[in-house]
Amino acid sequence: MGKKRNYIDGIETISFMEGMVHMELFNYIPTKDQPKGQRPDMEITEELILTPQGFLRAFAAMQNLVNQLEQAGVVKKNENTAADEVVTPEVVKNSSPNFK
Repeated sequence: MGKKRNYIDGIETISFMEGMVHMELFNYIPTKDQPKGQRPDMEITEELILTPQGFLRAFAAMQNLVNQLEQAGVVKKNENTAADEVVTPEVVKNSSPNFK
């Protein structure tokens, strides 16, 4: 059986219910009537449900990748946040002509 690949634009909500971590995944869904230059509407398209241990493994893997992206200069930490706040990395503009 081949691997299944899913594209998502992000995670809308993360909650803990009945011993499991629930993550609502979303995609931007463009419509024909969408005004030009305006972000399409967001739609919850999938839900990912993990054990707490699975969530912590996924979180550690994501944190490791964020650190690698910072070291490579792809993203940088927002220095304007307090130490106890969640840090949202800023994406560094890609100079490649493929990403304009």
